[in-house]
Amino acid sequence: MSKNIGNKPADRPICQKRGGLRSVPYSRNSRPPYAWAKKPFGSDVSPARRELAATLQGLCPLLLIVPKGGDAPTHNPTQGEVADRLKMCESALSRALSGKVLPQRRSVEIFFEEASADAARRDIEIGVTLTDLHQLHAKAAAEQSGETASQLSTDLESAASRLRAAKDENEQLRGAYEELHTEHEELRKQTSLKTDSLRALKRKHKVLRRKAASLRERVSLLEAGSPAVSPDAPVVAPLPVPRQAGDRQRTELDTSAARNVARRAVTLYDGGRQADEVLALLRHTTDAYSPAETALLVVLLTQEGQEDLVRDLLHIYGRDKPDREVLRTALELLRSGAPTSAEALLLATTEARRPHQTP
Repeated sequence: MSKNIGNKPADRPICQKRGGLRSVPYSRNSRPPYAWAKKPFGSDVSPARRELAATLQGLCPLLLIVPKGGDAPTHNPTQGEVADRLKMCESALSRALSGKVLPQRRSVEIFFEEASADAARRDIEIGVTLTDLHQLHAKAAAEQSGETASQLSTDLESAASRLRAAKDENEQLRGAYEELHTEHEELRKQTSLKTDSLRALKRKHKVLRRKAASLRERVSLLEAGSPAVSPDAPVVAPLPVPRQAGDRQRTELDTSAARNVARRAVTLYDGGRQADEVLALLRHTTDAYSPAETALLVVLLTQEGQEDLVRDLLHIYGRDKPDREVLRTALELLRSGAPTSAEALLLATTEARRPHQTP
Protein backbone atom coordinates (compact mmCIF):
# COMPACT_ATOMS: atom_id res chain seq x y z
CA MET A 1 0.00 0.00 0.00
CA SER A 2 1.27 3.51 -0.83
CA LYS A 3 2.27 5.55 2.19
CA ASN A 4 1.31 8.87 0.61
CA ILE A 5 -2.17 8.18 -0.68
CA GLY A 6 -4.79 10.19 1.18
CA ASN A 7 -2.14 12.49 2.74
CA LYS A 8 -1.38 14.64 -0.31
CA PRO A 9 -2.73 18.18 -0.51
CA ALA A 10 -6.19 18.16 -2.06
CA ASP A 11 -5.75 21.55 -3.71
CA ARG A 12 -3.21 20.15 -6.17
CA PRO A 13 -3.37 16.34 -6.15
CA ILE A 14 -0.25 14.57 -7.36
CA CYS A 15 -0.77 11.36 -9.30
CA GLN A 16 1.90 8.95 -10.43
CA LYS A 17 1.94 8.43 -14.19
CA ARG A 18 3.88 5.83 -16.08
CA GLY A 19 6.98 7.63 -17.24
CA GLY A 20 6.90 10.44 -14.64
CA LEU A 21 4.80 12.76 -12.41
CA ARG A 22 2.34 15.34 -13.60
CA SER A 23 0.01 17.77 -11.89
CA VAL A 24 -3.73 17.94 -12.50
CA PRO A 25 -4.50 21.42 -13.81
CA TYR A 26 -7.44 23.44 -12.62
CA SER A 27 -9.08 26.56 -13.94
CA ARG A 28 -8.29 29.95 -12.62
CA ASN A 29 -10.52 32.08 -10.45
CA SER A 30 -12.03 28.98 -8.77
CA ARG A 31 -11.39 26.78 -5.78
CA PRO A 32 -8.70 24.15 -6.18
CA PRO A 33 -10.02 20.96 -7.77
CA TYR A 34 -11.46 18.45 -5.30
CA ALA A 35 -10.97 20.88 -2.39
CA TRP A 36 -14.25 19.60 -0.95
CA ALA A 37 -12.73 16.10 -0.69
CA LYS A 38 -10.19 17.19 1.92
CA LYS A 39 -12.41 16.82 5.02
CA PRO A 40 -11.03 17.57 8.47
CA PHE A 41 -11.24 14.74 11.02
CA GLY A 42 -12.93 15.32 14.33
CA SER A 43 -11.61 14.08 17.63
CA ASP A 44 -14.38 11.49 17.77
CA VAL A 45 -13.19 9.74 14.59
CA SER A 46 -11.41 6.48 15.43
CA PRO A 47 -7.96 5.71 13.90
CA ALA A 48 -9.24 2.97 11.58
CA ARG A 49 -12.09 5.11 10.19
CA ARG A 50 -9.65 8.00 9.85
CA GLU A 51 -7.27 5.86 7.76
CA LEU A 52 -10.06 4.53 5.51
CA ALA A 53 -11.50 8.05 4.99
CA ALA A 54 -8.06 9.45 4.12
CA THR A 55 -7.61 6.70 1.50
CA LEU A 56 -11.02 7.49 -0.03
CA GLN A 57 -10.12 11.20 -0.11
CA GLY A 58 -7.01 10.27 -2.15
CA LEU A 59 -9.11 8.35 -4.68
CA CYS A 60 -11.41 11.29 -5.44
CA PRO A 61 -9.02 13.19 -7.80
CA LEU A 62 -8.69 10.05 -9.95
CA LEU A 63 -12.33 10.23 -10.98
CA LEU A 64 -13.17 11.70 -14.40
CA ILE A 65 -16.49 13.46 -14.14
CA VAL A 66 -18.37 14.53 -17.30
CA PRO A 67 -20.91 17.23 -16.43
CA LYS A 68 -24.47 16.82 -17.61
CA GLY A 69 -24.78 18.10 -21.16
CA GLY A 70 -20.99 18.17 -21.55
CA ASP A 71 -18.77 16.13 -23.82
CA ALA A 72 -15.48 16.27 -21.91
CA PRO A 73 -14.51 15.55 -18.27
CA THR A 74 -14.20 18.53 -15.99
CA HIS A 75 -11.15 19.06 -13.86
CA ASN A 76 -13.11 20.63 -11.01
CA PRO A 77 -16.28 18.55 -10.38
CA THR A 78 -18.57 19.22 -7.48
CA GLN A 79 -19.15 16.86 -4.57
CA GLY A 80 -22.70 16.23 -5.83
CA GLU A 81 -21.43 15.20 -9.31
CA VAL A 82 -18.97 12.76 -7.77
CA ALA A 83 -21.72 11.36 -5.52
CA ASP A 84 -23.94 10.77 -8.57
CA ARG A 85 -21.08 8.95 -10.30
CA LEU A 86 -20.63 6.70 -7.23
CA LYS A 87 -24.40 6.12 -6.87
CA MET A 88 -24.39 7.73 -3.40
CA CYS A 89 -26.21 10.67 -1.91
CA GLU A 90 -24.04 13.71 -1.35
CA SER A 91 -24.43 13.69 2.46
CA ALA A 92 -23.40 10.01 2.63
CA LEU A 93 -20.29 10.76 0.56
CA SER A 94 -19.41 13.71 2.81
CA ARG A 95 -19.77 11.63 5.99
CA ALA A 96 -17.69 8.80 4.50
CA LEU A 97 -14.87 11.20 3.53
CA SER A 98 -14.91 12.87 6.98
CA GLY A 99 -14.84 9.52 8.80
CA LYS A 100 -18.02 10.30 10.72
CA VAL A 101 -19.76 7.25 9.28
CA LEU A 102 -18.33 3.93 8.11
CA PRO A 103 -19.58 3.45 4.51
CA GLN A 104 -20.97 0.16 3.27
CA ARG A 105 -18.46 -2.37 1.97
CA ARG A 106 -20.12 -2.27 -1.46
CA SER A 107 -19.85 1.54 -1.57
CA VAL A 108 -16.11 1.26 -0.95
CA GLU A 109 -15.82 -1.31 -3.77
CA ILE A 110 -17.72 0.97 -6.19
CA PHE A 111 -15.47 3.86 -5.15
CA PHE A 112 -12.37 1.78 -5.99
CA GLU A 113 -13.77 0.37 -9.24
CA GLU A 114 -14.67 3.80 -10.64
CA ALA A 115 -11.40 5.44 -9.54
CA SER A 116 -9.20 2.59 -10.83
CA ALA A 117 -11.07 2.54 -14.20
CA ASP A 118 -10.58 6.29 -14.68
CA ALA A 119 -6.93 6.04 -13.58
CA ALA A 120 -6.32 3.22 -16.09
CA ARG A 121 -7.69 5.39 -18.92
CA ARG A 122 -5.05 7.98 -18.07
CA ASP A 123 -2.39 5.34 -17.42
CA ILE A 124 -2.11 6.29 -13.72
CA GLU A 125 -1.23 3.88 -10.92
CA ILE A 126 -3.41 4.50 -7.89
CA GLY A 127 -1.10 2.83 -5.36
CA VAL A 128 -3.84 0.96 -3.46
CA THR A 129 -5.61 -2.34 -4.09
CA LEU A 130 -9.14 -3.50 -3.43
CA THR A 131 -7.72 -5.91 -0.87
CA ASP A 132 -6.14 -2.98 0.97
CA LEU A 133 -9.51 -1.23 1.09
CA HIS A 134 -11.22 -4.44 2.30
CA GLN A 135 -8.71 -4.72 5.11
CA LEU A 136 -9.13 -1.06 6.10
CA HIS A 137 -12.91 -1.42 6.05
CA ALA A 138 -12.79 -4.62 8.12
CA LYS A 139 -10.48 -2.96 10.64
CA ALA A 140 -12.76 0.05 10.92
CA ALA A 141 -15.81 -2.21 11.25
CA ALA A 142 -14.15 -4.23 14.03
CA GLU A 143 -13.17 -1.03 15.77
CA GLN A 144 -16.69 0.30 15.48
CA SER A 145 -18.09 -2.97 16.83
CA GLY A 146 -15.73 -2.70 19.79
CA GLU A 147 -16.84 0.86 20.38
CA THR A 148 -20.46 -0.22 20.15
CA ALA A 149 -19.88 -3.12 22.54
CA SER A 150 -18.05 -0.82 24.93
CA GLN A 151 -20.85 1.72 24.75
CA LEU A 152 -23.42 -1.01 25.26
CA SER A 153 -21.47 -2.32 28.24
CA THR A 154 -21.31 1.19 29.68
CA ASP A 155 -25.02 1.70 29.09
CA LEU A 156 -25.78 -1.69 30.61
CA GLU A 157 -23.73 -0.93 33.71
CA SER A 158 -25.42 2.46 34.01
CA ALA A 159 -28.84 0.85 33.64
CA ALA A 160 -27.92 -1.80 36.26
CA SER A 161 -26.80 0.94 38.62
CA ARG A 162 -30.06 2.83 38.12
CA LEU A 163 -31.99 -0.41 38.63
CA ARG A 164 -30.19 -1.08 41.92
CA ALA A 165 -30.90 2.46 43.04
CA ALA A 166 -34.56 2.04 42.05
CA LYS A 167 -34.76 -1.24 44.02
CA ASP A 168 -33.23 0.42 47.09
CA GLU A 169 -35.67 3.30 46.79
CA ASN A 170 -38.53 0.83 46.33
CA GLU A 171 -37.52 -1.02 49.51
CA GLN A 172 -37.37 2.25 51.40
CA LEU A 173 -40.79 3.23 50.09
CA ARG A 174 -42.15 -0.20 50.99
CA GLY A 175 -40.80 0.14 54.54
CA ALA A 176 -42.24 3.63 54.83
CA TYR A 177 -45.58 2.34 53.53
CA GLU A 178 -45.62 -0.47 56.10
CA GLU A 179 -44.90 2.01 58.89
CA LEU A 180 -47.62 4.36 57.66
CA HIS A 181 -50.05 1.44 57.32
CA THR A 182 -49.33 0.31 60.87
CA GLU A 183 -49.71 3.86 62.13
CA HIS A 184 -52.96 4.21 60.18
CA GLU A 185 -54.36 1.03 61.72
CA GLU A 186 -53.40 2.21 65.20
CA LEU A 187 -55.03 5.58 64.59
CA ARG A 188 -58.12 3.85 63.24
CA LYS A 189 -58.37 1.71 66.38
CA GLN A 190 -57.90 4.75 68.58
CA THR A 191 -60.55 6.60 66.58
CA SER A 192 -62.94 3.68 66.98
CA LEU A 193 -62.35 3.59 70.74
CA LYS A 194 -62.82 7.32 71.02
CA THR A 195 -65.99 7.07 68.95
CA ASP A 196 -67.37 4.40 71.30
CA SER A 197 -66.38 6.52 74.30
CA LEU A 198 -68.07 9.54 72.73
CA ARG A 199 -71.27 7.55 72.18
CA ALA A 200 -71.22 6.39 75.81
CA LEU A 201 -70.67 9.95 76.98
CA LYS A 202 -73.52 11.16 74.81
CA ARG A 203 -75.81 8.52 76.31
CA LYS A 204 -74.75 9.51 79.83
CA HIS A 205 -75.25 13.17 78.97
CA LYS A 206 -78.72 12.41 77.67
CA VAL A 207 -79.62 10.57 80.87
CA LEU A 208 -78.21 13.36 83.01
CA ARG A 209 -80.18 15.93 81.05
CA ARG A 210 -83.39 13.97 81.61
CA LYS A 211 -82.62 13.63 85.31
CA ALA A 212 -81.80 17.33 85.59
CA ALA A 213 -85.06 18.20 83.84
CA SER A 214 -86.95 15.91 86.19
CA LEU A 215 -85.30 17.47 89.23
CA ARG A 216 -86.07 20.96 87.96
CA GLU A 217 -89.68 19.94 87.44
CA ARG A 218 -89.91 18.49 90.95
CA VAL A 219 -88.39 21.62 92.46
CA SER A 220 -90.81 23.76 90.48
CA LEU A 221 -93.76 21.67 91.67
CA LEU A 222 -92.61 21.83 95.28
CA GLU A 223 -92.10 25.58 95.09
CA ALA A 224 -95.47 26.12 93.46
CA GLY A 225 -97.37 23.83 95.88
CA SER A 226 -95.83 24.95 99.22
CA PRO A 227 -98.33 27.14 101.19
CA ALA A 228 -97.19 30.19 103.07
CA VAL A 229 -96.61 29.31 106.69
CA SER A 230 -97.54 31.91 109.32
CA PRO A 231 -95.86 32.08 112.71
CA ASP A 232 -99.17 31.28 114.49
CA ALA A 233 -99.98 28.27 112.35
CA PRO A 234 -99.83 24.97 114.12
CA VAL A 235 -96.99 22.69 113.27
CA VAL A 236 -98.22 19.72 111.27
CA ALA A 237 -96.17 16.64 111.93
CA PRO A 238 -95.70 14.10 109.13
CA LEU A 239 -97.60 10.89 109.31
CA PRO A 240 -95.68 8.29 111.26
CA VAL A 241 -94.24 5.44 109.17
CA PRO A 242 -93.44 2.46 111.35
CA ARG A 243 -90.22 0.71 110.56
CA GLN A 244 -90.00 -3.04 110.41
CA ALA A 245 -87.02 -5.11 111.32
CA GLY A 246 -84.66 -5.31 108.40
CA ASP A 247 -85.80 -2.07 106.71
CA ARG A 248 -83.01 0.10 105.38
CA GLN A 249 -83.18 3.87 105.42
CA ARG A 250 -82.91 5.82 102.22
CA THR A 251 -79.20 6.53 102.22
CA GLU A 252 -76.71 7.18 99.44
CA LEU A 253 -75.94 3.47 99.44
CA ASP A 254 -79.62 2.66 98.83
CA THR A 255 -79.77 5.21 96.01
CA SER A 256 -76.68 3.69 94.38
CA ALA A 257 -78.16 0.20 94.64
CA ALA A 258 -81.39 1.32 92.98
CA ARG A 259 -79.44 2.97 90.19
CA ASN A 260 -77.44 -0.23 89.59
CA VAL A 261 -80.56 -2.36 89.36
CA ALA A 262 -82.22 0.14 87.02
CA ARG A 263 -79.13 0.23 84.79
CA ARG A 264 -78.91 -3.56 84.69
CA ALA A 265 -82.61 -3.97 83.91
CA VAL A 266 -82.40 -1.43 81.08
CA THR A 267 -79.30 -3.16 79.70
CA LEU A 268 -80.98 -6.58 79.73
CA TYR A 269 -84.15 -5.17 78.18
CA ASP A 270 -82.39 -3.15 75.47
CA GLY A 271 -80.01 -6.03 74.73
CA GLY A 272 -82.90 -8.21 73.62
CA ARG A 273 -82.54 -10.69 76.49
CA GLN A 274 -85.30 -13.14 77.32
CA ALA A 275 -88.21 -11.66 79.27
CA ASP A 276 -87.69 -14.30 81.97
CA GLU A 277 -84.27 -12.86 82.81
CA VAL A 278 -85.65 -9.36 83.21
CA LEU A 279 -88.63 -10.55 85.24
CA ALA A 280 -86.35 -12.64 87.47
CA LEU A 281 -84.25 -9.56 88.18
CA LEU A 282 -87.34 -7.50 89.01
CA ARG A 283 -88.81 -10.25 91.22
CA HIS A 284 -85.52 -10.54 93.12
CA THR A 285 -85.48 -6.77 93.52
CA THR A 286 -88.99 -6.67 95.02
CA ASP A 287 -87.96 -9.33 97.54
CA ALA A 288 -84.75 -7.60 98.65
CA TYR A 289 -85.58 -3.87 98.42
CA SER A 290 -87.38 -1.71 100.94
CA PRO A 291 -90.39 0.40 99.94
CA ALA A 292 -88.17 3.48 99.68
CA GLU A 293 -85.70 1.68 97.41
CA THR A 294 -88.48 0.21 95.30
CA ALA A 295 -90.05 3.65 94.88
CA LEU A 296 -86.69 5.09 93.83
CA LEU A 297 -86.22 2.25 91.32
CA VAL A 298 -89.63 2.96 89.80
CA VAL A 299 -88.76 6.68 89.48
CA LEU A 300 -85.42 5.90 87.83
CA LEU A 301 -86.97 3.48 85.32
CA THR A 302 -89.67 6.04 84.54
CA GLN A 303 -87.02 8.71 83.90
CA GLU A 304 -85.26 6.27 81.51
CA GLY A 305 -88.51 5.92 79.57
CA GLN A 306 -88.88 2.23 80.44
CA GLU A 307 -92.66 2.19 80.92
CA ASP A 308 -92.89 -1.54 80.16
CA LEU A 309 -90.39 -2.39 82.89
CA VAL A 310 -92.21 -0.07 85.34
CA ARG A 311 -95.52 -1.78 84.58
CA ASP A 312 -94.01 -5.25 85.11
CA LEU A 313 -92.30 -4.16 88.34
CA LEU A 314 -95.51 -2.68 89.81
CA HIS A 315 -97.48 -5.77 88.81
CA ILE A 316 -94.99 -8.13 90.51
CA TYR A 317 -94.77 -5.93 93.60
CA GLY A 318 -98.56 -5.59 93.97
CA ARG A 319 -99.05 -9.30 93.44
CA ASP A 320 -96.34 -10.64 95.79
CA LYS A 321 -96.10 -8.04 98.56
CA PRO A 322 -98.51 -7.71 101.49
CA ASP A 323 -100.90 -4.79 101.61
CA ARG A 324 -98.83 -2.97 104.26
CA GLU A 325 -95.70 -3.00 102.07
CA VAL A 326 -97.75 -1.92 99.07
CA LEU A 327 -99.20 1.06 100.93
CA ARG A 328 -95.77 2.12 102.21
CA THR A 329 -94.34 1.89 98.69
CA ALA A 330 -97.25 3.88 97.28
CA LEU A 331 -96.61 6.53 99.93
CA GLU A 332 -92.91 6.66 98.94
CA LEU A 333 -93.95 7.07 95.31
CA LEU A 334 -96.15 10.02 96.27
CA ARG A 335 -93.29 11.58 98.21
CA SER A 336 -90.99 11.05 95.19
CA GLY A 337 -93.36 12.98 92.95
CA ALA A 338 -94.69 9.92 91.10
CA PRO A 339 -98.46 9.86 91.83
CA THR A 340 -99.19 8.08 88.55
CA SER A 341 -96.94 5.19 89.53
CA ALA A 342 -98.50 5.09 93.02
CA GLU A 343 -101.95 4.86 91.45
CA ALA A 344 -100.78 2.15 89.07
CA LEU A 345 -99.33 0.16 92.00
CA LEU A 346 -102.59 0.31 93.93
CA LEU A 347 -104.59 -0.71 90.85
CA ALA A 348 -102.24 -3.63 90.25
CA THR A 349 -102.64 -4.74 93.85
CA THR A 350 -106.42 -4.49 93.61
CA GLU A 351 -106.45 -6.60 90.46
CA ALA A 352 -104.19 -9.18 92.09
CA ARG A 353 -106.47 -9.36 95.22
CA ARG A 354 -109.71 -9.59 93.28
CA PRO A 355 -111.16 -13.09 93.55
CA HIS A 356 -111.47 -15.04 90.33
CA GLN A 357 -114.99 -15.56 89.14
CA THR A 358 -115.93 -19.09 88.16
CA PRO A 359 -118.11 -19.53 85.16
